[in-house]
Amino acid sequence: MSIVTANEVLKQIFAEHYKIDEQDNVIFGEGVIDKQQFHLLGVKESTDFGVTQALLMAEKVLALLESKSHEPVLLLVDVTGQQLSMHDEWIGMHQYFSHLLLCLACLRIQGNRLISLVYNQAIGGAFIAYGLAADVVLALPHAKIAVMWLDAMAKVTKLDLALLNKLSQTSPVFAPGAKNFYELGGIDKIVELSDVSHELLEILKQKVEGDKRAYIAFERGGRHMTYQIIQAIEQQGL
Repeated sequence: MSIVTANEVLKQIFAEHYKIDEQDNVIFGEGVIDKQQFHLLGVKESTDFGVTQALLMAEKVLALLESKSHEPVLLLVDVTGQQLSMHDEWIGMHQYFSHLLLCLACLRIQGNRLISLVYNQAIGGAFIAYGLAADVVLALPHAKIAVMWLDAMAKVTKLDLALLNKLSQTSPVFAPGAKNFYELGGIDKIVELSDVSHELLEILKQKVEGDKRAYIAFERGGRHMTYQIIQAIEQQGL
């Protein structure tokens, strides 16, 4: 896997017009593209995402809310998974993740556009904790994205790894990778790093829409039944 650092990504996107600070693998700051300011928030490369990171990111989001800034936020994603820590699990890691998600939802209500960029990898609950919460999710072509690697899935489901490998050939639900998440509607667009600056500005020109991932996945062939089931439920008024 080709690894690119957060600083390399930011330098390519914002040239020299960015400034970031780092604390406990969380990076935050600002960048400018053609006079358009972006707030920057995320993690440096290969971060195990846990309570410390979630709480610190939520603190930065709350500061943006208090400042009343309506500038877009670029969420940088490179998470290897949830922090494997008994301490984090005991104190309720999921509640800290939920707190971060609620803070991001408040930013959306305030009027900030949320755009995430997976620049290396995005695994499991750590991706759900903030990357998937964006209005638009971008990924670089080499990005490794998965709910769970197939060998781990085999242990959890008790299904044979060979069977899961076979299923992954025809179903993106079982297969990791940016292309498969694109088909599932989890990724809006796979974009070259050299094109991210232009893509960010184009996104800001587009109308804000609700969550259309189920429909997008149906169109792309990644999920055949989800959108139809949602439609049937809504038609029944349930």
